[in-house]
Amino acid sequence: MTTPMTSPVTSIATPTVTVSDHRLRTYGLVGAVASLVGAVCAVVIIAWEPMVAEDRFSYPFDAGWFAAWQVVFAVQHAAMLPLFAGLLILERRHPSRALRIGTWVALAGQVALTVLELVAITAADSPVDTGRGAVVGGLYGVPMVLLGLGMVVAGVGALRAGLFEGAARWLPLALGGYVFVVLFPAVFGPMVAGRIAIGVWLLGFAALGLAIRRSAR
Repeated sequence: MTTPMTSPVTSIATPTVTVSDHRLRTYGLVGAVASLVGAVCAVVIIAWEPMVAEDRFSYPFDAGWFAAWQVVFAVQHAAMLPLFAGLLILERRHPSRALRIGTWVALAGQVALTVLELVAITAADSPVDTGRGAVVGGLYGVPMVLLGLGMVVAGVGALRAGLFEGAARWLPLALGGYVFVVLFPAVFGPMVAGRIAIGVWLLGFAALGLAIRRSAR
């Protein structure tokens, strides 16, 4: 009786693409595109022919255009939320308490900023330095602090966890520090300086989106 000869089966290892990988690619791309749109909006606003006096909260828009642009800003901010979801997915692969807590704080700031863009419509006809204009303008400091502080803490966690490679590993920390070093002084100064600072900041978030997308297996 002969024993049939069997040839060894060679298994070829193939990368396993998980649901979270698909989400990382999608979240990173959506967040990057939304951030780029925001940067383009900053350029458009700088070039916009003023329709009202500079002391109006809605400057350079009249009340109608201001309301329309605020809705655009709210949608654009909401479309950036997948960036923070992507960071939370990556935190599961590179556990870091600082990264997790910081990302949640920054996410809360982004949600607050989205809501505030709609609330700001109520101040369209107000002077920028008094009354409702001053109150709403001051409220912008809350989401900015949450975003800045959250990204700084998340950035420290990302560095320790080795979340990204190359220059991208500094992105979360840089985006947080930028809020306090550049963005705060700029947005409470001349409109053009504020919009330039916001545009540059959003380009940084676009780069973060691409880094999240590349991190998928």
